[in-house]
Amino acid sequence: MTRRILSTALLIVASLCSAAGYAADPQFKVGLITESREYEREQGSFAIGGVNTGTRTQWTSRVTVALDGERIAGEWVPKTTISASFEDFPRGADVQAATTRNQLLLKHPDGSVITAKIVNRAKNKDEGERD
Repeated sequence: MTRRILSTALLIVASLCSAAGYAADPQFKVGLITESREYEREQGSFAIGGVNTGTRTQWTSRVTVALDGERIAGEWVPKTTISASFEDFPRGADVQAATTRNQLLLKHPDGSVITAKIVNRAKNKDEGERD
């Protein structure tokens, strides 16, 4: 009888501990796009026999969103020429956005989610003036 109670108690404790491992889904909120641009970033260079062969560059999309009293800038490299880019998020438009650790998630108008690396966070100037 005690073996059954002990095994049941262990099962309950194990299920509670494993439930804590599941991450909560990000909560999307409406944010305002304050900046949207694309720039060419140096990807790297290499040398063969001491001779510099030149640098490779890649086009990077950067979008800044005003969300929860912060301006959050995120960057990503579009995978193809028809992938989502900065042009899909025009300045002054509203966007569904969320943050998770070091990622900015943006809902594309077609319903897909773009994952951008957060490169800058700053308090909104308007929020600081009210205090």
